[in-house]
Amino acid sequence: MAYRRHYNSHFGRLGAEVALRWPEKAVIAGKGKRHHTLGLALSGGGYRSAIFNYGILKGLHALGLLPHIDYLSAVSGGSWIGTPFSMTDDFHWFFHDIPDHANLIEEGFESLLANPARLAQEAALARKDPNYLSNIFGRLLAKTFLREHGQKGRYIPLSARGVVKDGDRPFLVANGTVNYRAPGGFSVTQECFEMSRLYCGSRSLGYVHAKDLMARVKPIRVRDAIAISGAAVAFHLPALGSEVAGFGLSREVQNYDLAQGGRAAGVSNAAHLDVSDGGHYNNLGVESLIHRGCGCLIVVDAEHDPEAPDETRSNQSYSGLGTLLSRPHIPMPLSAGDIERLDGRDEPVHVFDGTEDRPHVLYVKLKASRAFDEAARAEPYNAPGFLENLFGRGEFTFDPQFSTAKLDYAFAEHRNLSRLGEFVVGEHAETFQDFAARSD
Repeated sequence: MAYRRHYNSHFGRLGAEVALRWPEKAVIAGKGKRHHTLGLALSGGGYRSAIFNYGILKGLHALGLLPHIDYLSAVSGGSWIGTPFSMTDDFHWFFHDIPDHANLIEEGFESLLANPARLAQEAALARKDPNYLSNIFGRLLAKTFLREHGQKGRYIPLSARGVVKDGDRPFLVANGTVNYRAPGGFSVTQECFEMSRLYCGSRSLGYVHAKDLMARVKPIRVRDAIAISGAAVAFHLPALGSEVAGFGLSREVQNYDLAQGGRAAGVSNAAHLDVSDGGHYNNLGVESLIHRGCGCLIVVDAEHDPEAPDETRSNQSYSGLGTLLSRPHIPMPLSAGDIERLDGRDEPVHVFDGTEDRPHVLYVKLKASRAFDEAARAEPYNAPGFLENLFGRGEFTFDPQFSTAKLDYAFAEHRNLSRLGEFVVGEHAETFQDFAARSD
């Protein structure tokens, strides 16, 4: 696949035929959609969003809706779970849940968060170059989420055949943020950076085959893509010449546009581009779906959003949604004035009807739920002593309001958050089924 300046020159145009301009056209055509395609957006929000999105995927799987979804656009923590879902060889294994054993997500986070020896090991093995911290991060994420593929999960190229799958599931787009400076300019420009098994790129810089995108010295790997998408701890400053200096978990890739002769003249003359967490630009993952013409969007918003519920409202901030609605080039059927409607207590699901040039949206918000509190209180994983039996340490007493304000969850609360996602889909099964039917 040669370098391409763009695939959809009319950004925001909706319709199934828009996706047929992109390299995944054979995959999308196989879904048989005539008017609208259906996209699922899994937001960022760190490991909390990964846990909740795991439950959402499990609920959609139980309803049999996953094969009907055309695109999966994932950001940050959403990429941590969306990518292994797109790579699993066994849905039964991926979603299997034994009440007295750790499931996929719990085992993963125990591995990531509670094993300092592993961090030291990965630090020793990582190549010491400008991507050193990002490499350590990527290796840890691969060990955590790609362990179905064993040790090779660390080294699989993003473009490897048959690894990232989409015949029986959506076509995966992992989102990062590219940071660059225009020639002669000093300010840093940010743009949505899209990564798939076939191609990577952005609207201004164009697109290159995934095998030709160099994460400094090697073609981009799956672990690089999820590390880029989830590199929240990073910031960017103008550097010497035309460069942008990234600090923290950001990653440098070669300027593929420059390697192709600088066809996107006036965008960036830097030899390397700094790419980082997709949430720095677009934490809900919606832009990539609009770009591909999706007329129906399921948007899962699992951002870190503390709440202070009263009798009628959850009192969340909806910062990611507010940022999305402030971008005039992204057409949406709701406005900032609709956020108050979204904030009703115990109302996690809302549907907004679109038009010919604005997509239909089913919006799902992570928030505390009194109905779930009652359903989950009797679960065996909320009994005192569960953690000791499961992990050999600790104890737990169920807090009905597990609180989306908490950022450091105990392992039993991991189970609650994944079950909450599954619960939300199950409680609103008819809404999800009817909405998926809009994508014909």
